Amino acid sequence: MYNTIIQWVKNHRQKLFISILIILTGVFSYTSTLDKLLEKTAASRLDKKGSIYFKKTMTRALYTYAMARGINGVISVIQGTNIDIAPAGIGASFSIGEILDPVNDIVERFSWIMLLSITSLGVQKLLMEIGNWFGFNLLLSFAMIMIFLGIWIDNFHKINLKKLGYKLVLLALMIRFCIPVSAVINDKIYDLFLKDKYKQSIESLEKADKEIKDTSLMTSTKSEQKGESGYLSSLKKFYQNTKEYKNYKNKIMILKNKMSDYTEYTVDLIIIFILQTIIIPLMFLWGFTKTLQMIYDR
Repeated sequence: MYNTIIQWVKNHRQKLFISILIILTGVFSYTSTLDKLLEKTAASRLDKKGSIYFKKTMTRALYTYAMARGINGVISVIQGTNIDIAPAGIGASFSIGEILDPVNDIVERFSWIMLLSITSLGVQKLLMEIGNWFGFNLLLSFAMIMIFLGIWIDNFHKINLKKLGYKLVLLALMIRFCIPVSAVINDKIYDLFLKDKYKQSIESLEKADKEIKDTSLMTSTKSEQKGESGYLSSLKKFYQNTKEYKNYKNKIMILKNKMSDYTEYTVDLIIIFILQTIIIPLMFLWGFTKTLQMIYDR
């Protein structure tokens, strides 16, 4: 009996050795020990870079969203503001809100896009955390069970368990590292192509915020002439109203001319965040599903 066991072990020592490795891998992955063993490897550095990317991008998105909402709020406050002046005795009225309507519309839509981008980043970060648990702790453990059974059982109801286990290993690795890899590549794309445009656009948006909040455009600077009457007083009043009229008209024309620039930079920011938080992740998701299809079609 003893000799039979020894002989069986000798005949199957390769299978036994592989089985022990598979069992240990399954136990380590299920108990998160595998993650701890990988702490000083490239996998751990990949996770850290992914986390840093999501933190930095979320900070940028929140700041941009807050600025967009701030500009939208200021414009909303002055929507009904009118400036009434009377050059040469003829009344003239300017509605600042009408001039700011176009930029207000696009900034309002921009704030919704930024909210969508923030939500997308939050979902991706959550999926990365779920992938860490589901990819290794659950799926990899199950894959090790399939491989272990496949080593000792050639086919189970015409199912090649070993082949199925290897496919599950690939699936586990892809789920585990897909989002971190996507985050790292996305970060590189931002640094190479989008960083300068973002800085330029956000600085322009900050300038827009400051200029729109220019209270001198929303308040009258009329001063009444006291102690004077007659022709001289009328002449001074005519001169002052004409000067005030030109001053407001020039300021409003300058602001109106700048609106196209502000709109352009806002559109640039929309493109940057849609590309970074929606299009590129969806491209990786498409590539992920296509790769899985290729794996399981074999």
